[in-house]
Amino acid sequence: MKLDTQTLAFMLSLAFFIQFIALFVQYKIGNRTYNGIGWWLLGSSLMALGVIFMPMINVKSLEILARIANPLMVLGQIFLYIGIIRFFDKKENLWMLSSIYIIFSLFYYYYMYFSNSISSRSIVINVALAAISFLSARKLFSEKDSLIATSANFIATVFLIYGVFLTTRFFWTISIPPAQTYLEHASILNAGFIVSTVASTLWTFGFILMNNQRLNIENRLEKEKMQLVFNTSPDAALITRLSDGLFVDVNVGFTVLSGYTRDEVLGSSTININVWHNTEDRKLFLAELNDQGICENKEFIFHRKDGNQFFGMISARIILIQSIPHIVSVVRDITERKQAEEALMESEEQYRSILNASPDNITITDLDGRILMISPAAKKMFGYEPNFDKFIGMRLLDFIVPEDIERAQSNLLLMYQGDPRRPNEYRGVRKDKSIFNIEVNSGFVRNANGQPIKMVFIIRDITERKLAEQHIQELVQQLEIEKNTAQLNSITDSLTGLVNRRFFDMALNTEFYRLKRFGATLSLIMLDVDHFKKFNDSYGHLAGDDCLIRIGTTLKTIVGRATDIVARFGGEEFAVILPVTERLGAETLAERIRKGVEDLSIPHSASDTAEYVTVSLGVVSVNTISLFSPKQVVAMADEALYSSKKQGRNRITFANDKTTFVNSL
Repeated sequence: MKLDTQTLAFMLSLAFFIQFIALFVQYKIGNRTYNGIGWWLLGSSLMALGVIFMPMINVKSLEILARIANPLMVLGQIFLYIGIIRFFDKKENLWMLSSIYIIFSLFYYYYMYFSNSISSRSIVINVALAAISFLSARKLFSEKDSLIATSANFIATVFLIYGVFLTTRFFWTISIPPAQTYLEHASILNAGFIVSTVASTLWTFGFILMNNQRLNIENRLEKEKMQLVFNTSPDAALITRLSDGLFVDVNVGFTVLSGYTRDEVLGSSTININVWHNTEDRKLFLAELNDQGICENKEFIFHRKDGNQFFGMISARIILIQSIPHIVSVVRDITERKQAEEALMESEEQYRSILNASPDNITITDLDGRILMISPAAKKMFGYEPNFDKFIGMRLLDFIVPEDIERAQSNLLLMYQGDPRRPNEYRGVRKDKSIFNIEVNSGFVRNANGQPIKMVFIIRDITERKLAEQHIQELVQQLEIEKNTAQLNSITDSLTGLVNRRFFDMALNTEFYRLKRFGATLSLIMLDVDHFKKFNDSYGHLAGDDCLIRIGTTLKTIVGRATDIVARFGGEEFAVILPVTERLGAETLAERIRKGVEDLSIPHSASDTAEYVTVSLGVVSVNTISLFSPKQVVAMADEALYSSKKQGRNRITFANDKTTFVNSL
């Protein structure tokens, strides 16, 4: 292949197009999207268009496209810089960037229309692109985020080298005689295409690398946080697959409690290692989980590795890991507590022995709740000295915050009625008035006739567990918020608040095939702001954005049915999907939209149609049975819109399923 200017321009445009596809794939398939990627996409697409339009200078009918080619290149470079700023969650200086682009445009078109000079235009382009490249390099070099420093420095180096090349080309251009034709600068022009191809490929690779590097590192940090919470629990914690009980992860507490090492259980299942003493217990446990999604404080007998049994209290819930249901379980060894409860029934001396030996707070009261016996652990738990001996006669409720006393009394009443509902959680009060979380299991000590004569309470400090549960819940809520935000952002246009093109395509596809099953009519309105480029050129992009926002708000106000969908189709184009709407209804609504935009009275002195901003509309109403795909509906509406613009704008053109156009003001 001969590497002439046109060939190199084609190769550069192809490179930009491939880079756009790479960024687009990164944007779509990433499980998390950072700010700035959308700007990189837009910048790459504009630069690709600019290179595509350059050779059209030789085609008289397309010469106008060639005249905007270099401005598109500069604008695309600005969008890349904005993307870099946004990626680091910073705010760009719009005044500075707008000033650079406006000054560039003024000089560029001055040397095109008023003092035609190829060399001067080349100088202006090189200065603008070099300035933006140096700004991009400076921003990337100055970024202090250590997570992505390597990739950021790589991209910064590419922009710096590219800026140096443009600066060199600037000095070369001013040092030689002015060129009368582009062929006189063919060598430096070809070098520019080659360097731009290499540089753009490298910075696109760098953008993707930087995005993935940040994503991988942040995911690893989040995983480490979750793992830390998981492993710091003093109880046995495990994650198993719901379908077959396969172990996915266990903490240190599990290995201590069960006697199994982590390597012994991972890859195996709870059935294979015979954790459950009774398989029916496992069925009851899974049945409650499947029914309610959560199981709390259930007591079962389990096996250790050495074959010994122990009583365990298990709480669990179902979670999704990579869309597969899993169970997160927390098991506490309550063997000692169970043994203590049984021993308390034998004799008061045995009670005292157990109380003195138990690591838990075990308290025995009379039926009025006054303390009769208390374990040494209770003194430590509530902040009293080991030799404190005045617990006897005190009320157990005095060690609970006042706000929880009424609930505690209600739970005692339920226990009298045969519904113990244990364990219960309260906020305890220490001697120094500090508050902590406690878990209370309670029951009766009965006489030979089965009558309750005393109450026994086993109290445990669960402050650490509550903190761990709170951390897990906060992490789950944060992940849910991020998920919902990402889903909303993926279907919403950030400027107008309308649904975006992606959602429009999905909605139109859904409605088309839904209505096709019933032979119902589908209408589509497509509208385009008349002379919007002139509006932007006259009033600026900020005014243009405000114009689009106001039009979008008007559309939402006029299109009132819940089943109708208003979308920003792209640029200054909007679309309205009207399911089960006949031609008359669609035309009536289109006229309301046309009139509504006109009534906004947004000044447009550069318009060839009216003194205010207007829109052209294309309307189509089709019987979906007669069509094969929703793309045909869009094509007909687009043709009708084109006909409206061709016939003078600020009007409505209707297209039926025979592609016949009927025009109306």
